[in-house]
Amino acid sequence: MAAKSSHFHLKMEEAIERCRTDCQWEMQLAMVAQMRARTSSPRHKGSKGAAPQKSEDYENLLAAEALLELCLKENLAKIKETMPLMEKTEPKLSDAKKFLTDILNRGKLLPKDMTEAMLLLAKLHYIEGCYRETLSMYARAGLEDLVIEKKPLYKLRLLTEAFVIK
Repeated sequence: MAAKSSHFHLKMEEAIERCRTDCQWEMQLAMVAQMRARTSSPRHKGSKGAAPQKSEDYENLLAAEALLELCLKENLAKIKETMPLMEKTEPKLSDAKKFLTDILNRGKLLPKDMTEAMLLLAKLHYIEGCYRETLSMYARAGLEDLVIEKKPLYKLRLLTEAFVIK
């Protein structure tokens, strides 16, 4: 049973990496929903693996990224006109912000994932027009000290956006 669970986990990880690389945000959200359903299933409650909170935080990180990117995609015209997006009028933006702030408040993820959450939240602050918060979050993430070599494409894209914004 453990091998079956491990196989599922590896397949999901590979599929999510592909979604992130190819900017398949709707598919990424669907996979997060599938991961959540499996995690909450009574059949898999006792399975070994990541701690429940860490797993939930990682799922929320993936969901926040997808929601943020979908919101940007839907509001491309506003962004081109340099109009800040408002959390009140954009539910996806609001959900992404809640996920990211909860993740950072708990601090249960691996450092690389925490850094990713900070970079995503900085990007979110930027599209809201909160430039001081953006710079503060980049400083907190240690943007200047991040190693760029040997990163997956989606992380390189996130780092590139961060340096362009800064």
